[in-house]
Amino acid sequence: MDREWGSKPGSGGAASAQNEAIDRRERLRRLALETIDLAKDPYFMRNHLGSYECKLCLTLHNNEGNYLAHTQGKRHQTNLAKRAAREAKDAPAQPQPHKRKVNVRKTGYQNW
Repeated sequence: MDREWGSKPGSGGAASAQNEAIDRRERLRRLALETIDLAKDPYFMRNHLGSYECKLCLTLHNNEGNYLAHTQGKRHQTNLAKRAAREAKDAPAQPQPHKRKVNVRKTGYQNW
């Protein structure tokens, strides 16, 4: 039966799609834990039910790993870019510092 699927007998076969997804999520979680501190994340919130929320995207997550994987995803990254663009647009323009003009007056004495 194993030979029909292209694997050697006793090799255990190819990883299922479910196992591949679990491995991928675990890799993303480890990567995110190295780069993101959840204590400083302004969008991370734990609700009264014990699940986690992303206040930026309004999504619910069952565990921290799932939230961290979400922060690496397209939806969260797009929302971050939109928020940054909106804040840059809404921020009042900072006045430029006034540069004093220095007048150099010529004296009557000229050195020929």
